[in-house]
Amino acid sequence: MTVYELIKSRRSVRSFKPQPVPEEVLGRMVDAARLAPSGANLQPLRYLVITDPAKRAEVFAHLKWAAYIRPAGDPAPGHEPAAYIIVLVDERTANKTIYRYDVGHATENLLLAGLAEGVAGCLLLAFDPRKVVESFGLPEYLRPDIVVALGYPDETPVFVDRSDTVKYWRDEKGVHIVPKRPLAEVMFLNGLPPEKKDEGPKAG
Repeated sequence: MTVYELIKSRRSVRSFKPQPVPEEVLGRMVDAARLAPSGANLQPLRYLVITDPAKRAEVFAHLKWAAYIRPAGDPAPGHEPAAYIIVLVDERTANKTIYRYDVGHATENLLLAGLAEGVAGCLLLAFDPRKVVESFGLPEYLRPDIVVALGYPDETPVFVDRSDTVKYWRDEKGVHIVPKRPLAEVMFLNGLPPEKKDEGPKAG
């Protein structure tokens, strides 16, 4: 599979098989994140890897899933993530303007490295960072920024070219469908056509 094909196959997965992710695979995923571009090469990100069942359950309790279709998008009992990687920002070195780019680069590297080994994931911003800090006794300068839920997928979400909505949904068979704006609507060669007026996708 080419990198392009891997990218096209990557979708957020929220239902996982009850199968552990080997530590060496998680290590390679974090290494891929570590090697991502970093603004001014400050490298302010750290990675808290959670595999212990009791600690996974604690993290799970702090998360909110798939807001557009809640609660249908919540992992069912027995299909919860097998691991988490919590991306931490070291505020002693992070640049407040550019660290967000680092998080984006790192998490995409991490997800693609995992997918190449059969591990799927979902990025979650809907959680209370303070509860994660309390759960793991983190120092005040390490701020949880995003949670990456991981495991071997027990569903196969698909994307469709649509620009009339940004809301994902489940079809009659339970398949998770994700609308993506068509390439022709987002790519402009050598300039934007004068008559082109981008009103953005509708929310519903």
